[in-house]
Amino acid sequence: MKHQHKILMVDDDVLLQSLVSLHLEGAGYLVAKAGSGKEMFDCLNQEKDIDLILLDLGLPDEDGIVLARKLRARSSQPIIILTAREEMDTRLAGLDVGADDYLTKSVSPDELLLRIRNVLRRTTGTETTRTMMSGNADDAVRFDGWIVDMCGYAVTSPQGKIISMTPGEFRVLATLLKSRGRVLSRDQLLDAITGQEDDPSDRMIDAFISRIRKKIEKNPRKPVYIHTVTGVGYKFLG
Repeated sequence: MKHQHKILMVDDDVLLQSLVSLHLEGAGYLVAKAGSGKEMFDCLNQEKDIDLILLDLGLPDEDGIVLARKLRARSSQPIIILTAREEMDTRLAGLDVGADDYLTKSVSPDELLLRIRNVLRRTTGTETTRTMMSGNADDAVRFDGWIVDMCGYAVTSPQGKIISMTPGEFRVLATLLKSRGRVLSRDQLLDAITGQEDDPSDRMIDAFISRIRKKIEKNPRKPVYIHTVTGVGYKFLG
């Protein structure tokens, strides 16, 4: 029997919550609802079968970015931010704390469904994931003693230390590693981590690259692995 995914929608706009829930249920999803951060955590504590969280940022009791950070600290459940905030700084902050995608409330219902399906395909037991886990695709990439576990979202240093990375940082690193030696534009890197079709932000990708360099380079100002190709993008050597 096909698994019926369950989505927790966290939003204090009751009308929007109802409209989105109807659309999701019409597409075959189960939907749970919460109107605040407290209600969200109460629901997650009571219901253990939530597959994805649709999170608004403008909640009455706590900022959604803070909630996304708390969620990511306690679990790897997929998070899609659905908000009225369009500022690039906010988008960057949401992805940086671990959200899997970021959408504004102007998104069409059909695109919302597509984004949800894409995130669930990447993060739950889909065909692609099962193939990787079964050993039909390499699940670890190595360079200079570093080990990057593509399935486990884990980076291990040559000294055996686990290096903490946000999902966004990890996806940028993984994308560069998969195209080792080839220059990737900022557009390509942004597409790889968010699936966004909006105009990419140089600041967003540059911020991820800067943070990754601080974690894997001996001297982030003179990187050995992640090289900047001026006017084009970045490439991984190593």
